Amino acid sequence: MKGKDVLFRVLFTGALCACLTLPAAAQTFSDVPESHWAYDNIEEAAADGAVKGYQNATFAPHAPLSLAHFTVILSRSFYSEDYNNELSWIDPNAKNIEWYTPAEWVAREHGLLKGIELDMTEPLTRYQMAMEIYNLLQSKGCEFSRDPVRNSLASIADLDTFPNDTLRNAVACVYSKGILNGYSDGAFYGNNVPNRAQAAAIYCRLKHFLEDLAIPSDYGRLPNKSPSKMTIRDVYTPSQTTGKTFTFQGAKIPIYSGVQTLRVGAGDFVWRDGRRIRYVGNRYDAWFGVDVSAYQNRARSNGTINWKAAKADGVQFAMIRVGLRGTSTGALREDPYYARNIEGALAQGIQTGAYIFAQAINIQEAIEEADFVIARLRGHKINGPVSYDWEINDSSYRVSNVSKEMATACAVAFCKRVAAAGYTPMFYNSRYVAYMKYDQGALAPYMMWYPQYPSTSTARPYPNLYYQMDFWQFSESATVYGIGNRIDSNIWFKPKN
Repeated sequence: MKGKDVLFRVLFTGALCACLTLPAAAQTFSDVPESHWAYDNIEEAAADGAVKGYQNATFAPHAPLSLAHFTVILSRSFYSEDYNNELSWIDPNAKNIEWYTPAEWVAREHGLLKGIELDMTEPLTRYQMAMEIYNLLQSKGCEFSRDPVRNSLASIADLDTFPNDTLRNAVACVYSKGILNGYSDGAFYGNNVPNRAQAAAIYCRLKHFLEDLAIPSDYGRLPNKSPSKMTIRDVYTPSQTTGKTFTFQGAKIPIYSGVQTLRVGAGDFVWRDGRRIRYVGNRYDAWFGVDVSAYQNRARSNGTINWKAAKADGVQFAMIRVGLRGTSTGALREDPYYARNIEGALAQGIQTGAYIFAQAINIQEAIEEADFVIARLRGHKINGPVSYDWEINDSSYRVSNVSKEMATACAVAFCKRVAAAGYTPMFYNSRYVAYMKYDQGALAPYMMWYPQYPSTSTARPYPNLYYQMDFWQFSESATVYGIGNRIDSNIWFKPKN
C-alpha cells in the first residue's frame, strides 16, 4: 500500500489534479450554482468519479482543458479496468511518470490519440476533442451511418475552414451521434478550447450514448459440466408470459413478456427495381445483405464469388455458412468454401458474419455445433453475428419431433457458447419455429433472423411476425451481381441512435 500512497501523492500535485481523484459521491460546488447551464452534468460527472473539484470546494467550470485532462476523463471512465491495471503496477518513483501517464498509456493502447498531434499538457481544441471522441467511438464498435454523417456535414457552417478531411469526417461522425454540436450560428469553431464544464457535459453525453450502444457482454453462462450431462434447466428457465395468446395453425400461442413486438409495418417497405425490398421507414438504418453457402460458389464457373461486384451492387453485409448437420444422418460437415467466402467479403469491407445449418436434437449436439463453428472461425476476424440456423422443413427432418423446451434449450446453449467465445450470437427463427418450437422470452437477449418471402406481386410487403427481428431474409431468389440469380437476400434493421 505504501507504493500506492506515494503514487497518489504524486498525482495530487498536478495543477488540475481534479480529474484523477475518486469522489465518494456527487457534491455541490460553490462556484456552480443550480442555475449554471451545466449544473446537472457536473453533478453527475462528479458522482461517477469522472471529475472532481478542488480542495476549496470549487470546480472552476470556466478553466480550459488540456489534452491530458480530457484523456484522463475518457481513459478512467470508459476503460476503467485497463486504467486501474496501469495504476496497480506503476513504479511511483519513476522519474518519467506524470500524473496523466497511466491514462495516456491506456489511450494509446486503444487508439484514442490517433491523429492528434499535441503534447499532453497543451490546451485541447474542439478539433482534437472531436478526434479523440471519434477514436473512442470506433474503439467501442460504434458504426456511423452514411446519411446522418452527410446531414451533419451539411449543417456545419464553417466546414470550409477545417484543416483537412480527416477532421471533417471526425467532427461529422461525432455530430451525427449528438455528442458534439455547433454554436448558435451553425459554426463549429474548431480552434476554440473547451472548458471544464463543457467536458463534464460531453462526458455525460458519451456515457449515456455508450450505455444505449452497448451489446450485452453477458448473455448468460452454461454450467461447468459436461454437455452430455446438462439438463434443460441448466441452460434456461422458462420465461414469463403475458397471459394473452393468439392463434397459429389452430394452436393457442402464448405472448411472452418483455420481448419487443414488431415495430415495422406494410407502409415501411417498397419494391426497388422489382427485385429487392427497400425499407423506407424512419425507425431504423436498413442495410442490404446476403447469406451464401457452397451452393452459390458451385454455381459459378471458377467457384469464387466476386465480392467486389457484390459490394458494388449494394451488399453491405454477408452471412457465410461455415457448415451443416445432415437432416437425417446428423453428420456434421464443413462448407468447403467458407474460408474463401469470409476472407473475400471482409477484403471488400463487407460486414461479415457466419452461420451453421443446425439440426441439434439435444443440448450436447447444439454445443457441438457451436464448437464446430468456433473452431473454424479462428484466424478469421469476422465482424458480424454468428447464427444458429435450426430449421424444420417437414417430418423427414430429424428435429421435427424435438419438444419446445428442448428446441429452446438447444438454441440458448448455442448462443451462450458462441457468446462465451467472444462472438455476437443470433438465431434463425421461421414463423413455425418461432411460435411452435421456441420460448421467445428465453431467446430475447439474442439477435433474431427471420425468413419470409413475399411475392413481387405483393404491393405492400413486410415481415409478418409478432416479434421484431434484427434480420429479415426477404428473398431466396434475388439477383446479386457477382454472386448469382437465386440468392438469399436480407435487410438488417439497425436502430437509429
